[in-house]
Amino acid sequence: MKNEHTDDTFLSRWLNNDLTSEELVSFKKTTEYKEYQKIIDATQNFKAPNFNEKEVFEKIHQKTNDKKVKKLIPNWMFAAAASIALLLSTVYYLTGTNETYSTSFGEQLALVLPDGSEVLLNSKSSVTYKKSDWFNGNRTLELNGEGYFKVKKGSTFSVLSENGKVRVLGTQFNVKTNPSYFEVLCYEGKVQVENKEELAILTKGLSFRKIENKSSEKGTFINEKPNWLDGETSFNNAPLKYVLEELEKQYNIKINSSNIDLNILYTGAFTNINLNLALQTICAPLSIQFTVDSNKVVLSKK
Repeated sequence: MKNEHTDDTFLSRWLNNDLTSEELVSFKKTTEYKEYQKIIDATQNFKAPNFNEKEVFEKIHQKTNDKKVKKLIPNWMFAAAASIALLLSTVYYLTGTNETYSTSFGEQLALVLPDGSEVLLNSKSSVTYKKSDWFNGNRTLELNGEGYFKVKKGSTFSVLSENGKVRVLGTQFNVKTNPSYFEVLCYEGKVQVENKEELAILTKGLSFRKIENKSSEKGTFINEKPNWLDGETSFNNAPLKYVLEELEKQYNIKINSSNIDLNILYTGAFTNINLNLALQTICAPLSIQFTVDSNKVVLSKK
């Protein structure tokens, strides 16, 4: 029979002070509690050493000629210590006081959520969730910007934005949201998209988009993952306004587009690693010329 006191989920709840009083009293009576508590006490004295790359390399090289020594600590203690250290770092990182994670211009960030699901954030994006809600079953995140979610099988949670709500169960999907743009693409499994006007169910290869006051759009796509994960940003019949906003996020620039019709529809992709090439890719098909001065770009008609 499985010992619940050695289960990672139980230990994570204990380290996070989420056990009920009855569970804690019962746990303190076990031998596992005493052993784990010794390890916890020992980790309080850990101090990160100064890292000297050359010195470390020389020591590793020297170790290859050292004789084997007898282990003074059983293997299971090493495993337990590693498990506790991992749980401590995971709890601190994922359920600490700072529960908001964000990216700056041109940055991407990968996060592992408490249930093992993954979030990849695109530039100028953020996610926020409450630790207490997550562990009591109310797994809800707030997203601003763009994120690609890989939900662990059997796990479910909701992604909230000011434009709508996405509810998932063991799937992979991408959400892009800002005050006037909302888009969801389902890459695997099934997602439920809900906003003020309607509710839609998406399966693999289906998308949902709502732009400003226009009617929502449902479409299809064939990509296996978002292009921005490979360093490109793509759009399909999107108003130029949102294309330029994304360009500003990727390159930390300001674009003067006062002489351009921002309602022109753009279909295509631009690179996230070369500003001049990105501008050419966007502007050439639309007969727009551009000038770049430091972090300022001016667009005008040809």
